[in-house]
Amino acid sequence: MKTVVLIPAYKPDPRMLDVIAGLAACEFDLVVVDDGSGDAYRPLFDEVAKSAVLLRHEVNRGKGAALKTGIAYVDRTYGEPYVIVTADADGQHRIEDIVKVSRVAADHPDSLVLGKRILHKNTPFLSRLGNGTTRLFFHLETGKYVYETQTGLRGFGADLARDFLRIPGKRYEFESDMMLICADRPIIEVDVETVYFDNNAGTHFRPLVDTLRLHREYYRYKLPSLIAAAADYLLFVLLLLVFPGAVIPAQFGSRALSLALKALLHRAIFYSERLRPARYLITCAVILAVETGLVAGLCALGLGPYLAKLLAGFSVIFLSIGLRKLFVTFSK
Repeated sequence: MKTVVLIPAYKPDPRMLDVIAGLAACEFDLVVVDDGSGDAYRPLFDEVAKSAVLLRHEVNRGKGAALKTGIAYVDRTYGEPYVIVTADADGQHRIEDIVKVSRVAADHPDSLVLGKRILHKNTPFLSRLGNGTTRLFFHLETGKYVYETQTGLRGFGADLARDFLRIPGKRYEFESDMMLICADRPIIEVDVETVYFDNNAGTHFRPLVDTLRLHREYYRYKLPSLIAAAADYLLFVLLLLVFPGAVIPAQFGSRALSLALKALLHRAIFYSERLRPARYLITCAVILAVETGLVAGLCALGLGPYLAKLLAGFSVIFLSIGLRKLFVTFSK
């Protein structure tokens, strides 16, 4: 199986030449994407081109766009099977760790393999803050616990590569979308060391803007659920207005339709994520049964149907989170 190391680079430090030399010595195929660094960096990239395939963007388009350019090139050029390992150009990832991730990815090409940096007190504060918040969002949305959500050291096979090419994001949010697409795929973390130079001064990550971009993807991931919940309650109210007293049929019908709407919206809004039909149908059946039972029980206790529907709806949010965790546990 051919392994290709893909490096997106924007105005890189000369340390990138050491990275390229070390990887070339390991006999990796190398693809470097110059993401519009400009004429001042052309001599540096001319040196890179002696050991790697060099792809260029005439203007800066963002890390996600550079990764997609490289992934598309590999997919066009290499026959299956292949593995892509992405690494940063600034020397933060040690050669031995890139090799380690590549070996695990070659053994598990259908998984997303992450280089897991251990964040400690010497890690730049913004790196720790960004990882902590995205780790929490990812866990709540998917039921998976992943320690390192923002690493640039990642390995994956051809199937996932093609999924990633459908991601529209062009900048740092692309890497969050990679994680979310793998919500129902195995994610493997490999312990690595990360070197920070001058408190990560060479990074092009913009703390406020790019952190908001990263978090925006998690909000967008949640959007189908919010729309479906609003439609569920509105349809419940309308059904009761048309059929007064038919609380249970109205509850069952509104929730069933909202779950179908959620599935459709998720594919439309979040493009390439693959819903697993069996898992989703089981989840829908459990939610339908539990929520309908809660509505019936609360109404029997004297609550009005509209309040009972609201309380039952909030309750199944926690049930959904628990089901996701359960599925993740049994799919390991």
